[in-house]
Amino acid sequence: MSDPTHLIKFSRARLSGRQISELLGLCRGLIADRKIVQSEAESLYAWLIGQEEAGCPLVEATRMQVGKMLEDGVLDAGESAELMQLVRGLIDNHLEAEVPLSRKGLPTNNLDDYQISALLGLCRGLIADGKIDRNEAHTLHMWLMAHEEVNNPVMLAFREKLKPLIGGKPEDAGNDVQLLQLLNGLIGGKTEVGECLRAMTLWLDDPPPEVVFEGRKFCLTGKFSYGRRGRCEDEIRARRGTCQQSPTRTTDYLVIGSYAEGTWIQSAYGRKIEKAVGLRASARPIRIISERHWLASMA
Repeated sequence: MSDPTHLIKFSRARLSGRQISELLGLCRGLIADRKIVQSEAESLYAWLIGQEEAGCPLVEATRMQVGKMLEDGVLDAGESAELMQLVRGLIDNHLEAEVPLSRKGLPTNNLDDYQISALLGLCRGLIADGKIDRNEAHTLHMWLMAHEEVNNPVMLAFREKLKPLIGGKPEDAGNDVQLLQLLNGLIGGKTEVGECLRAMTLWLDDPPPEVVFEGRKFCLTGKFSYGRRGRCEDEIRARRGTCQQSPTRTTDYLVIGSYAEGTWIQSAYGRKIEKAVGLRASARPIRIISERHWLASMA
């Protein structure tokens, strides 16, 4: 029988590793334009606040430092320089999230998971000031080139969506509205301090499909503004639909709640989206819809 204490420690180690990956990606994104402004500092602090429950020492220490700089609500020139030094220090120390090992000393996780966390952090940092310049587009392009080996369905699909916008000339993509929209769709948009992370919209079917309930199979992921998961599933069953715990080849709809759950792959949230994106890429008829469209279809 597994030792529950060991499993809890292992789970926390995986979460901490992914948090560090996302934090480092966020830091790289913030300084890609070679400056840190008020909105970027606030975006970093909002992300750090949202990670408090996991108790990662590095994340907690960084949160306290950034919080002190923003105590008076204004990031002055001196604090901006101090924050730039702090962020560069995290990156220059080459801190990398370690892949936890099993009791047998073997890697227990796919490295792709950590790279997805790093990508989300990078994109969050790149657009924290509400725009994207040539240096930032180039940073994203170079990061993707350096991680071409990542074979995750989400990463592959993201590359395809990005290709028409950046292609081989990221220097031409600065201040591109479509690129900004794409990155916002990946991370769910900007999060304010104390607000839950918003669900990503990049993978939603566009245009939204007609939703038929009777005889169809639904899988839900994320946090729903409508209510708890059980209540949402009851609404589906009341309309003669069925609910599944995870997307399969027979799933008709993956419904993404208005808010994200946890660090990307640490929770089932990311896994379900990843699986649905992979199924859709293999020509399975699964539809990915938002909570908002799901609710409108019940009216």
